[in-house]
Amino acid sequence: MRKLASFVVDHSDWFSLTFSIVLSFLLLSNNESPDVQILRGKFNSVLSVIYAPVNWVQGIGTLREENNALRAKAVQLSLLNSELLQYKTENERLKAMLDYKESVGTFLLPARVVSTGLSPLMRVVNINVGSQQDVRPNLAVVSVDGVVGKTVSVGPVTTVVQLMVDYSFRLSVKLEKSGTTGIMRWREDDIFEVWEIPKATEIEVGERIITSGYSDIFPPNLAVGYVSGIIDRPEMMHKIAVAKANTDFTTLSHLFVIIGESW
Repeated sequence: MRKLASFVVDHSDWFSLTFSIVLSFLLLSNNESPDVQILRGKFNSVLSVIYAPVNWVQGIGTLREENNALRAKAVQLSLLNSELLQYKTENERLKAMLDYKESVGTFLLPARVVSTGLSPLMRVVNINVGSQQDVRPNLAVVSVDGVVGKTVSVGPVTTVVQLMVDYSFRLSVKLEKSGTTGIMRWREDDIFEVWEIPKATEIEVGERIITSGYSDIFPPNLAVGYVSGIIDRPEMMHKIAVAKANTDFTTLSHLFVIIGESW
């Protein structure tokens, strides 16, 4: 207590000045005379100028918080929109599959691709149906776009499907307009070739290619692809139709296994 009293005595000038300023402000704030009101207004103007930078800094902080909140909301809406678009695409794909199944018949078993094959010797995918669903080797596998391949190895709940883009895959096909048959095989990338076409056959670019029906695996008239070019050289005994498949083998997801023989 003695130290506090000594401190006050040593700094009595500063305490007196502070007390006088506080008292002056109190008197000014309670005085309603015109001169005091004018002085009070000028003083408030000075204070507003002094506090303007402080308010500006506080405003920046508020705007930054609001901007971060809006940015987070935008990201959430973007993710939701992406999810909804995925649902829309999935719904359209499933609807197309249903329409395709109804148009072809009731012997189609729906399946979903669960993985791609790892073997360097064969281009395959694995689907989520097997012997428990009456799947067996050498059954045709199709999508809503056309022929995909055939079953080669069957387990209880999964099946390996050899794709048309495998080098050893062969498919008996027919040129829809001329009715000429040939053997279709993969060449490179998304390019196929149809061999054994007679020289006299008229081939048109854009002509549809369908299954011939000369097979124990593939029923007739399934969509396969279309003619994209013609190879016809004098030294060749047959023509070759360059073709593209209807199926995009890089985006396989939902397929059908033809398990009946209603054709």
